Amino acid sequence: IRGERAANLEQAIECFQLALSVRTLDAYPEQWAATQMNLAAAYSDRIRGERAANLELSIACYQLALSIRTFDAYPEQWAMTQENLAILYAGEGKNEEAIHHYQQALTIFTPATFPINALKANRGLGNIYFTQGEWQLAIDAYAVAIDAAETSRNWANDKDERQRIIREAISVYEHTIQAYINLGRIDLAITTSERARSRQLVDFMRTNDLYPDAEIPEQVQTYLAEYEALERQIQAQQFLEPPDSSNSARQLTTSHRTSRAIAKASEAVRGLEAQKQAVWRKIWALDPELATKRQIVPIEFTTIQGLITAPNTAILSFYTTDDDTHIFIITPDRAQIHTCTGQGWEQFQTWLQESWLNPYLNNKSNWLAQIPTILSEVAQRLELDTLVSKLNGITDLVIIPHLFLHQIPFAALPLNPLQVGVNPVGEALPQELGRGGSLGDRFTIHYTPSCQILKYCHDRPRLDRIQHGTIENADGTLPGAEFEGAFVANLFKLDNLYRRQGRSQATIAGFQSLMATTDLPVTNLHFANHASSRLDAPLESSLQLADGNLGLDRLMISRYPHLHEVFLSCCETHLGATKITDDILTIGTGFLCAGARSVISTLWSVNDLATALFSIFYYQNRHGGYDRAKSLKMAQVRLRNLPGEEFKLNFRDDLERHLQAYAKVNKADRSELDAQFDRGEIDAGKRDRDKARLTQAYNDAFDMIDSLDGHCEKDRPFNHPHYWAGFICQGLA
Repeated sequence: IRGERAANLEQAIECFQLALSVRTLDAYPEQWAATQMNLAAAYSDRIRGERAANLELSIACYQLALSIRTFDAYPEQWAMTQENLAILYAGEGKNEEAIHHYQQALTIFTPATFPINALKANRGLGNIYFTQGEWQLAIDAYAVAIDAAETSRNWANDKDERQRIIREAISVYEHTIQAYINLGRIDLAITTSERARSRQLVDFMRTNDLYPDAEIPEQVQTYLAEYEALERQIQAQQFLEPPDSSNSARQLTTSHRTSRAIAKASEAVRGLEAQKQAVWRKIWALDPELATKRQIVPIEFTTIQGLITAPNTAILSFYTTDDDTHIFIITPDRAQIHTCTGQGWEQFQTWLQESWLNPYLNNKSNWLAQIPTILSEVAQRLELDTLVSKLNGITDLVIIPHLFLHQIPFAALPLNPLQVGVNPVGEALPQELGRGGSLGDRFTIHYTPSCQILKYCHDRPRLDRIQHGTIENADGTLPGAEFEGAFVANLFKLDNLYRRQGRSQATIAGFQSLMATTDLPVTNLHFANHASSRLDAPLESSLQLADGNLGLDRLMISRYPHLHEVFLSCCETHLGATKITDDILTIGTGFLCAGARSVISTLWSVNDLATALFSIFYYQNRHGGYDRAKSLKMAQVRLRNLPGEEFKLNFRDDLERHLQAYAKVNKADRSELDAQFDRGEIDAGKRDRDKARLTQAYNDAFDMIDSLDGHCEKDRPFNHPHYWAGFICQGLA
């Protein structure tokens, strides 16, 4: 790091050459070959001298190393040297030579025995074909790389290792998708994008759905144990750690596998794989659903189309590559593509992060003011009007976002948007930037992280009866949550068995007992409390209960097979981001993994009063017989267009009475805390903490009362997207 790079390389070359005075071919052939490898690397990076001459020196050193690193004696190192030569030639545009050396390396680096090496070498080979426009040859090489990546990922021991493997493979999926697009095979581009999506979520759902009640028949258990034992034997035969890229002498003496040993391992893997498939077929005969979930088979295009249950529905699957953002349009009878040219990773996804997510995290007031403007630009970048013109006859959309698009409220994207910016007097543009309304006006929208996850939701058993349950205002600071909780309980005639209210009931134990009710298990859960999202540590995102947090890590391993619908009337329950795997791990997706068929969740920190009204409108629609996605759309439209006069007529007085009563209870609770302290039942620290919480809730209640008349006086007090656009429906509609 220190000094001049060019000078440091010269010193390195000199040291390697001095080492060769002792590490001679005759005395220390293995170490001599390792030093030749290091010299080759240094010459290829050399800054001083003529580039062509340095490359010739590098190639000469690799060739010398191959006099010791032979196919028979050191096949693994021989293959690594062949790959290094291929990389060197490819970097110089000598593709024919590079292809030859990659093909040599791949005689050893197969997915069966060296999956990580096979991934890298096939990726390099595929990249050469891709740059030459030889799309099918590129696809063939990438296909082996993907198989190798998924094999090595299955055997990885921890999530960090799995993430590293995905990072290595992500460009392979992208280039494969683009190659299929270039060949006009949109169906195969779609299925490849599905293989890259939400792998961690798919794994969780597959595991959770095997037998949600943990009641596995004895014969199936026997076959599963045999299957898993064979998987462990295969893993033991595979070389999952690639040779050290430094090519040190120690590597040759400690990682020496002969070609005979590698061939023997390959033959063993093939035999074990055949046995494993035979056991899998036995599992299939007893339980086909379990078999397909135990051994993930890439989803086929016809299966994806089968998820579309009505002719007026289309799936819009977004995928961003280095250069463009593609939107795959899937209907029951065809597949189309809409490409937003020039909207690649840096131009679009990085812009989304910097323009939308970062302001939300760092300066919410600025983010709030910019919502309409940013959404207008998103619509323009996605060429939304052109996209919509391709959706003739479509009324319902299933959205599969990609990367930072997971945070965008598609329902609020304007159609025929006005010019982004400010008006001549420097004021912000109006809240509605679309002359043609919004995407949510035109379509009913729901979301899914991937088609595979949507299929799991479809495949879960149908429920023949509904039982609602609520968890309400666990810390006593959300007056709106109490208001909506009372409405839900009254609408569905809930008795106290199915309600958990306030600090005494909305606890972790209270939640667990509600979900464990056996006579009539809760199928529809309304959760109205605080929640928080952790983008830096997603599994630590949590729902806040009276005595602790219900974390995403716990949800991911929970089993609620009777859960049909979850309404998370909380903040940030679908706030998440990733640059690599598209695994958006949120509280909302956690409930999908735990067994729910559908989840209503939130993209940001939502307003307490607006959320209470939205929840009331939503449940009125559900009670009226509409499905979740339609009920959500209708609730959004009603809230954003709610006249101040109607708010005054139908809600103002009820809200004030509720808030006055709420404040009165808080005042009494504060007095009780003082009494408990005087009796020695609590210490001063607990009294002061709880009094501060109750005081804040008391003040919030009166602040909300003070705001009621202001809302009544406005034309449409909840028209800004912040109030209504943050609610989304995931899973089944």
